Amino acid sequence: MGFNVHGLAFKQSLMTLVGFSIVFATLFGVLSFQVQSKLSTLLTQRGEEISLANVAIIEKLFEKGKRFGDEYAEVLGKEMLAGQDLDDFLTQAVFDARQTLPQVLAVVVAYEPGMAPKSKWHQEVMRLAQYSKNEIKIMKGNDYLDKPWYKSTKNMQKGLWQEPFVGDFIKEPIAIYTAPIYQKDEYGNTVFAGVLCVDMSIAFLKETVASIPVSDSGYVVVLSANNTVIAHPQNEIVFKEKLSNLSGGMGEQTVTEFEKTVRSMRKGLFMGSTADGMETVIYFKAMESNGWTFMIVWPAHEYMESQRSLEKMFAWMSVAGYVVMLLLIFVISSRVSRPLKELAVAARKLGQGDFDVAIPHLSGHDEIAQFAWAFLNMRTSLKEHMEKQKDLDRIESELDFAKDIQLGFLSMDEREEGSGDPCHELTPFLLPAKEVGGDFYDFFKLDDGRLCVVVGDVSGKGVPAALFMMVSRIVLRTMARNLKSVVETFEHSNYELAKRNRANMFVTVWMGFIDLNTGHVEFASAGHNPPVIRHKDGSVEFAKSKAGVAMAAMENSRYKAQTLDLLPGDTLFLYTDGVTEATNEHNELFGNDRLLDALTRGGGNGTKEMCRFVKRQIDAFVSKASQFDDITMLAVEYKGCENAVSPVAAEAEPEGALQVAKTA
Repeated sequence: MGFNVHGLAFKQSLMTLVGFSIVFATLFGVLSFQVQSKLSTLLTQRGEEISLANVAIIEKLFEKGKRFGDEYAEVLGKEMLAGQDLDDFLTQAVFDARQTLPQVLAVVVAYEPGMAPKSKWHQEVMRLAQYSKNEIKIMKGNDYLDKPWYKSTKNMQKGLWQEPFVGDFIKEPIAIYTAPIYQKDEYGNTVFAGVLCVDMSIAFLKETVASIPVSDSGYVVVLSANNTVIAHPQNEIVFKEKLSNLSGGMGEQTVTEFEKTVRSMRKGLFMGSTADGMETVIYFKAMESNGWTFMIVWPAHEYMESQRSLEKMFAWMSVAGYVVMLLLIFVISSRVSRPLKELAVAARKLGQGDFDVAIPHLSGHDEIAQFAWAFLNMRTSLKEHMEKQKDLDRIESELDFAKDIQLGFLSMDEREEGSGDPCHELTPFLLPAKEVGGDFYDFFKLDDGRLCVVVGDVSGKGVPAALFMMVSRIVLRTMARNLKSVVETFEHSNYELAKRNRANMFVTVWMGFIDLNTGHVEFASAGHNPPVIRHKDGSVEFAKSKAGVAMAAMENSRYKAQTLDLLPGDTLFLYTDGVTEATNEHNELFGNDRLLDALTRGGGNGTKEMCRFVKRQIDAFVSKASQFDDITMLAVEYKGCENAVSPVAAEAEPEGALQVAKTA
């Protein structure tokens, strides 16, 4: 079988052989570690099986003791018991605790000098309720302030399991749980008042250790938090030896490493040796409740024999595996390289635009077959994508053209309408949320010289809203030019829009007729936002505008004529809800208050600057959030007509020239 030395198959085979050679060359150097790891896992599992139930039983007992201690300390901190009441409480506490935890032998309370209820400021109070010979006795203690159990609890200010010891009153090994007692002083502050102790017998550990089945030569050891032996098959070393004494062959450094391992890992396997030099394997598990360590010790010679047996078996398997892998490499490399060459040729042709190129068909369900199938799907998807992209490009071009047409129908400035004069200044602003939108504005002079201003907002967005907007604007403009009043304009326009409104769309509209000689405004509202008036002195307010029914909703809707008056220097600001409902990334609305603030600070410099300032405030508020709705504004400043000229003669561009934003 020949290979191209530059091909994937040859490189893959060569690299694999080199890798296997390195692996097998170093195999026996690390074999001992690998086998040891396997046996460690087996011993760990065995240790888990043995320790799980026994540690759980011990943990459960100590959890109960801790719970009793915390409860009794809390009660003494609140109840402030003294004298016979305190003795009765301690007696009852021992009795109650022994009902569920027979290992409890005593409950002790020791107060800070003067902190015991009804005691003198310097007086020490220590009371002990001890169970002995089927009865509970009350005893008095003293000289406890320097005891390790008292000092450690006072310093740490939390409940602790103390190092096991043989007590002054209880002449057998005990473990005690100490909990701080807190009281309220005269100022209401929480202060340390003393220590409550729950004394538990740990004699049961001897029976527990003796009853655990390990192996013919293995055994169990329990260490305290300070590594003192508290349970061992040899009774003569219990409470007399520490881990360092038992592990003479380990050395002080190894003992320290073992202690660090227990604290960090909490459970695991460790190699060590006994005082007589016997190599051992130790499984350990730290107890969560009291910091003790549960250890299972096995002789290491059984462990080493198993290791050597596994090494021999692994050596023969390695040799056989090397031969088998050598054969498989050539087969697999050939299987991979051939279809990849064919797919590479197909990829080149796809890159040149040949979307009808043949893709090799591979049977099976492996990665190469899946890759070939994915290649086939990619070719089909690319063909479909190219066709769709052509359609999308055409649609995008048509939408841009529709946007130009839509905005082109809106008056670009007052010269187009012949409505410019010195009596007023007017600036519109429109920014669609999509390519085309449903907002619109309009302004034109009526036959009697009045100025008509309109702002509308069609329900929905996109092309449908844009079409309905165009129809609405044309109908409103036609009616306004041919009828006498705003109300007639609204009612006739509403009827024309509603009677063939099969799409159930509607439009909100605000229209006003401004008498430029007097500043009197006749207007009507079809469900639209009320305009804002910015007075010459800088104050702003919403015009009193009652919104009627939106146009095109019902054929016979009726509208009410309303009026307002502008003084020279006042500005009428019309807008759609895209202004007040502009939303930021926190889903907050721009709102009416921000609009009034923007008009207060942005007015006084002409209508063009007013619209620009409001738009800048909206942009700063919205920040990175996308525009949700069309934004439309129309600002009209009434200047008065002391030097009025005819509308036809007004040729100059007004100061507030029109601005229409054609792109988002």
